[in-house]
Amino acid sequence: MPINPYEITPPARLEDEILFIETAGEMPEVALADSLHHLGGGLSETDLNCLRAAAVRAYTAIIQRDLNVTNLGLPHFRGLGRAADNLARLGSFLGRLGWPPPQEAWKASKALFQDYLHAERASLADGRAYASASRSQVEAVARAIGLDLHAEQDLLVKLEQMPCPDFLGLKALMRLEAAMGIFKYRIEDGGMACLEVSDNRGKVLATAELGLLGADDREDPVCRERVELVWRLLDLPEC
Repeated sequence: MPINPYEITPPARLEDEILFIETAGEMPEVALADSLHHLGGGLSETDLNCLRAAAVRAYTAIIQRDLNVTNLGLPHFRGLGRAADNLARLGSFLGRLGWPPPQEAWKASKALFQDYLHAERASLADGRAYASASRSQVEAVARAIGLDLHAEQDLLVKLEQMPCPDFLGLKALMRLEAAMGIFKYRIEDGGMACLEVSDNRGKVLATAELGLLGADDREDPVCRERVELVWRLLDLPEC
């Protein structure tokens, strides 16, 4: 194997499989396994390393997505908790291969995380009533990515004191807040909670729907807690 497995130029015949792995979504190693099954045997070690490097790039992409504070509240954002989980999975994957992390991507990820913490500190100082990540999530990312949090102790203490919606709650809350409504309104039907904000004439400005049911079609306490937290943090009078 070359000293740097990320510098291998893949053969043209693997380009489609590499693209599949890199764009398959939340489970790069599953995509890698599917690709290997599809290709069958007869792959060289160089071929395998090209595909493995694609899985590393896929992991890096979804990790950076969730470390990028500009994605906060957007539909594709999954939060620092997911970033920490994926960093742990990537670490295990690299450990099994005996590979180092891709240095430039690692450096970029660390910079994104530092920007995230800076933005979180600023938002809380400006009076935002909730955290976008918990202390344990921040610490898990920092351990995995190799960032010293010694200078962030006051922020960590602050995070412990703040309510912290999960990524679904953040998406709903930030969508509703962005509408700059005057009143809030809710209705629950068919296992869904529909939260709305309106202007002073009752015109609906934004809507967010959150599920209430678990896989067994019964109300899930976690889903209920999410809805109630978003409702409580939406600092508007009820219509």
